[in-house]
Amino acid sequence: MITDFFRISFFSVKHTKIRSWLTIIGIVIGIAAIVALISISQGLENAITEQFSKLGISDIRVAPKGMRGPPGSSSSTILTKKDVETVEKIKGVDYVLGVLGQRATVEFGNEEQRINTMAYPTELTAKAFIDVDLEFAQGRPFNKGEQGSVMIGANVAEDTFKKEVRLRNNLEVEGKTLKVVGIIKKAGLPVIDDGVFLSLDDARDIFDKPDEISAITVHTLPGEDMNTMAEVIERRLKRVRDNENFQVFTPQQILEQMSTILGIVEIVLAGIAAISLLVGGIGIMNSMYTSVLERTREIGVMKAVGATNSNILTMFLLESGLIGLGGGLIGVGLGTGIAFSFGQVAAQLGFSLLLIKINIQLLAFALAFSFFVGVISGTLPAVRASKLKPVDALRYE
Repeated sequence: MITDFFRISFFSVKHTKIRSWLTIIGIVIGIAAIVALISISQGLENAITEQFSKLGISDIRVAPKGMRGPPGSSSSTILTKKDVETVEKIKGVDYVLGVLGQRATVEFGNEEQRINTMAYPTELTAKAFIDVDLEFAQGRPFNKGEQGSVMIGANVAEDTFKKEVRLRNNLEVEGKTLKVVGIIKKAGLPVIDDGVFLSLDDARDIFDKPDEISAITVHTLPGEDMNTMAEVIERRLKRVRDNENFQVFTPQQILEQMSTILGIVEIVLAGIAAISLLVGGIGIMNSMYTSVLERTREIGVMKAVGATNSNILTMFLLESGLIGLGGGLIGVGLGTGIAFSFGQVAAQLGFSLLLIKINIQLLAFALAFSFFVGVISGTLPAVRASKLKPVDALRYE
């Protein structure tokens, strides 16, 4: 019985091709928008999660309170070398990186660019780079106690200046000449690929910051609980500093904050796209009312030969559901294509923080939702059709 209803509904939709196509346009646009926007949003979340894990999923970060953006961003408070020494003494800490970040003028080949610089203690640079899985395309990390040297990201080497920066070339950072000893392999992280890395001693001299630290990265020993360690670090710093002008982040906290923000964005974007679905639903309802009028005599004949009200209702609901599902299938394909195309265009423009993946659950939801919209939109016309009396329907001209 259901198979017969599907066949009748399919042939009915096929019989009115132009009207059916015009009807499903709103569904196509709505589903395509939802799939594309949510896929792009999830792609950004996927990329952030993956790239963040590369930066050290077992690292706790301490920053000045209110700091936004990478280390070196403006903040009303600062950290100091004393804070680094305080954290180093805590049980369960493997090592502590006190990082000094600063946007600086970098000159190469008579060309100047403003670039974010990051300064690390030379005795820990090699270990820290290994722990976050950073590799060198050429050269090496700093040796212990080394000064007068600089490491650069892949984009700085290849794209920032008109001429390519090569190993053993000289860069001038705020007027001080430094030799390139390492070119970091492209990591897909702007903070790495677009960065210039100095020794902490050189940076203190160049920027005249003998005691300041922009941010602290705490690498914990294996097996330590991150939340417990973060609480211990926070208590110890509060006691030593005698203030709360700092903030301690665990990797999970940062990821949860990002997920919450992106989740809100997804809901807003989906809500905007749902307007198209509403328009599409109204279109299906209008089309089904027209179909009921056109097939009034047909309904009368079916009832005369034994079709029940529920049979008629089911047939028209399936027809409206198939229209919605057809729009959903096209919309899913279109939306997925848009999402992947957007990712490729973004990558070509240098924005690598997009990792678009096919989300089967999202696609299944989109198809089910499009069918549901079709069924709901066709409910009133289907009820009207089911309540037609055979005699009146057969007399209808």
